[in-house]
Amino acid sequence: MQDNLCPGCASKEVSIFYTLDSVPVNSVLLIPSHEEAVQFPRGEIALGFCKSCGFISNYAFDPVKIEYSTKCEETQGFSPTFNAFHQRLAAHLIERYDLRKKHIIEIGCGKGEFLHLLCLLGGNRGVGFDPAYVGERDASNDGVQATFIKDFYSEKYAGYRADFICCKMTLEHIQQIYDFVSIVRRSIGDKPGTTVFFQVPDTQRILREIAFWDIYYEHCSYFSTGSLVALFRKCDFDVVEVPPVSA
Repeated sequence: MQDNLCPGCASKEVSIFYTLDSVPVNSVLLIPSHEEAVQFPRGEIALGFCKSCGFISNYAFDPVKIEYSTKCEETQGFSPTFNAFHQRLAAHLIERYDLRKKHIIEIGCGKGEFLHLLCLLGGNRGVGFDPAYVGERDASNDGVQATFIKDFYSEKYAGYRADFICCKMTLEHIQQIYDFVSIVRRSIGDKPGTTVFFQVPDTQRILREIAFWDIYYEHCSYFSTGSLVALFRKCDFDVVEVPPVSA
């Protein structure tokens, strides 16, 4: 287990409140055989609450155990209900932030469906980052200007600039959250007009509903509204809106 320093604010005031042993380290990785599935690697969960900023992290998390590759099947794009939600969210963001003929970056774009929507509906140009992207499944021929990089977003891509940076349901998979959000901030530099949109699971709902199915190894970071706002302010962002968006 790592030293109990909060990855969000570096506080030592962390209290472990939930532990679980022998948890599969991947939840959306396709396994080719029963034997491999039974022998799949496992890890531990040790959730700690930071009394300083309210952030919850898995202090037993080991990123080396996680595989994000084209073998991942994380898409929800086959669900009409989810697609309708995606359509509403894309339309809301385009209208709210005037995303028309702009340059967009999506971090953790998965199979690229949402970036495709933002580009299609707003006439935007996009770049998506995700090691699990599968180009062969992008059969669109509607003239969307989108490029996909099959890699993790990191400091080496900080030179990519955009008017809008989107990161949906990805930050909860990253343990060193301050370091990561700081990379995003440095990539913006002195371009204050850039809008950054992050979407994460609501930890308050998870705790309120005792939604144990939403606590698993890949999710090493758990945010409340307060801890998320504290993180972005610490990374020198102006937090202008925390919109509730229903699915």
